Amino acid sequence: MKSLQSSLTPSPPQVLPEGDQASPLDLAVNPGCNLRLFKAGETIFREGDEADKAYIIESGYVEIFVGSGEEAIQLNVLGPGDIFGEMGIVDASPRSASVKAIGPCRCMVILASQIVERIDASSPIVRLMIAMALHRNRAFNTYLRAYSKSAHLGLPSPALTERSYTKSQQYQTILDSIKLESDLQNAVANHELRLFYQPLVDLNQKNVVGFESLLRWQSPTRGTVSPYQFISLAEETSLIVPIGFWILEQACTDLKRFEHRLAQMGQQQRQLFVSVNISVRQFQEPGFFEQLMALTQRHGVGPQQLKLEVTERVFLDEVEAIATINQCRAAGFHVSLDDFGTGYSSLNYLERCEIDSLKIDQSFIQKLCTSERAKILVGSIIEIARRLGLPTVAEGIETAEQRAILQALGCEVGQGYLFSQPIAFADAIALL
Repeated sequence: MKSLQSSLTPSPPQVLPEGDQASPLDLAVNPGCNLRLFKAGETIFREGDEADKAYIIESGYVEIFVGSGEEAIQLNVLGPGDIFGEMGIVDASPRSASVKAIGPCRCMVILASQIVERIDASSPIVRLMIAMALHRNRAFNTYLRAYSKSAHLGLPSPALTERSYTKSQQYQTILDSIKLESDLQNAVANHELRLFYQPLVDLNQKNVVGFESLLRWQSPTRGTVSPYQFISLAEETSLIVPIGFWILEQACTDLKRFEHRLAQMGQQQRQLFVSVNISVRQFQEPGFFEQLMALTQRHGVGPQQLKLEVTERVFLDEVEAIATINQCRAAGFHVSLDDFGTGYSSLNYLERCEIDSLKIDQSFIQKLCTSERAKILVGSIIEIARRLGLPTVAEGIETAEQRAILQALGCEVGQGYLFSQPIAFADAIALL
C-alpha cells in the first residue's frame, strides 16, 4: 500500500493495546443496537457506498484509505474517541474513502438524522463553511485515487476541484450576508451610523411629546442601506451590543440638546422623552443595567426621559432579559411593548409581564379606514390597555381620517408620516 510523504498524519502502531481484545460474543452484530463490533480486517464501508451513518470509536483502531489492493493509499489511522464516516451524512454524498478495522473494534453508531437535524438548525454561514471543507476534502481524496494510478500526476484538474455549491443562489446570499456584516463592522468603526428621529404626537393636544430614535446607515459604497437589512443582521451577531450602546449614548446626548432648545424657547417645564429600541441580546448582556444607569447619570438624563421599546420576542422564556427589564422599570425607566398584536400570545404577555405602555402595530392602523374588523381590534386593544392603566401609541398614522378614528377610540399618542417621516436631528430641533 502506498503512503504519501507530505502532510498526511503518521500512523500509530496498527495493533490493539494488549488485553483490548473483543470476545466472540462481542463480535456478534446486533442491527437494532447503536453499538457495532467489527473483526480485525473487516471492511466497515467502501468508497462509493451510500452514507447512512457515522461512527465513534470506543476501542480499537480503524484505517482510512483510498484506492484498493497494491494501489491503495492510507489517509489516516483513527483510535478511541475519534469519529469517522461523518462526511457522507453531512452532505448526503457517497463515501469518498474506505474504512476497515485494524483489529477488533467497538464503535458507537451515529444515525444520519442525528447530525443532519443539528446542521439544519445551525447558521447558514456555518453550513457554508462545512460544505466548503467537505468539498476540499473530497477533491483531495479524488486526487489521491488518481495519484495511485500515476505517480507523475500534477495538480488536480478543474474537474476535480469544481465547486458546485458556488453556483447556488443560497451560496451567493450567504456571501452577501458575510460581506454586509464586514461592512457593518467598518460602519461602526468609521462612524457611518446616524440616528434619525420621528416625532411622537399627543393626538388631543397636537404637540410633540417625544421622539423615537431610528438607526440609519449611509454607506460610502452601498449608499443608503435598509434598516430591515442591517439591523436584523446586527441582532444575529454580537454587533448589536456596541451598536445598541452607541444608540443609547447618542440618544442621551441629543436629549440634552433638545432640552437646551426648549430652554431657549422658554419652555423649560416641558417634558420630552426619547424612545430607544432595545434588543433581547442587549438585555441579556451582563452589566447592561449598570451601564445604562452610568450612561444616564453621566449625561444628566432622568430615567423617565428614556423609554425602552421591546418586542414580544423578549418574553419568550428569556429569563435574563425579563429580569433586566424589571430592574430598569424599578429604576424609573419606561418600558413600552412594541408591535403589539403581531405575536402569537400578546395577551398572555400582558398578564405575565409588567410594562408601561403599548405600541399598536402599523399593520392595524393602515386598515382602520377600510376594515371594520381592524377598527374593532384596535378599539379592543385600546380598551384593554386603558383597563390595565397603560397608555397606547399608534404607529404608522398616514391620514387625518386614521388620526380621527384613533382619537375617537381613545388612543393618546401617535406617530407616522401624517406628522413627519423620520428626520435628522437638526430637522427635529427645527420641528420643536
